[in-house]
Amino acid sequence: MRDLSEPIPVAAEPVDEAELAALAAHFESRPATAIIRWATERFGDGLVLSASFQDCVLIDLATRVAPRIEVVFLDTGYHFPETIDYVEEVRRRYDLNLRVLRPSVGPDDRWRFDANGCCRTRKVEPLERALEGRTAWMTGLRRVEAPTRANTPIVAWDRPRRVVKINPLAAWTDADVEAYVAERDLPVHPLMEQGYRSIGCWPCTRPVADGEDVRAGRWAGLAKTECGLHI
Repeated sequence: MRDLSEPIPVAAEPVDEAELAALAAHFESRPATAIIRWATERFGDGLVLSASFQDCVLIDLATRVAPRIEVVFLDTGYHFPETIDYVEEVRRRYDLNLRVLRPSVGPDDRWRFDANGCCRTRKVEPLERALEGRTAWMTGLRRVEAPTRANTPIVAWDRPRRVVKINPLAAWTDADVEAYVAERDLPVHPLMEQGYRSIGCWPCTRPVADGEDVRAGRWAGLAKTECGLHI
């Protein structure tokens, strides 16, 4: 479905924001594998892939280009058992170079009264540790997932973290994902068939009804729509 052999430009040293903007525009018409190949060639061991394991599309694409790329999973301590099982299934399938990051605190009830603080402690802070010493991180962020993600660039400077952020799937639609999953016969998260379209921690995630926004099941009843990783 997507060309693995297409030549790509290699960024010159150093990468600056103007160059990243030009690359982002260039990559709008390029396959995800070309973006991933550029990232792996440009950043080498400085690149890490952060995966939520809602699906394994980006992992499948990335490991086709760079089989030993480091994949980071942020284990909040509140993931559904099905998610943990899925992580292990995907790890075995690809023999992943997987690094699991956990929060510095144990289980508590903070999610009940301070959802933002809970996410900071259990997701944002562990990500900061994952990015220590890195120069770039790759995510599966897509524009169609939420209004807050509608303008996601394919490549950009992540100012707060001072690394380059790469979103190879930014332009992919839900149909693109479904077609790729079917074409590659990828394992599907078991909660998907139970109506979970966006899967996070169990205290803050519910299934969505037909016609509801995909992320309506995240932090239902709150104005919150993002955990903080992508703001």
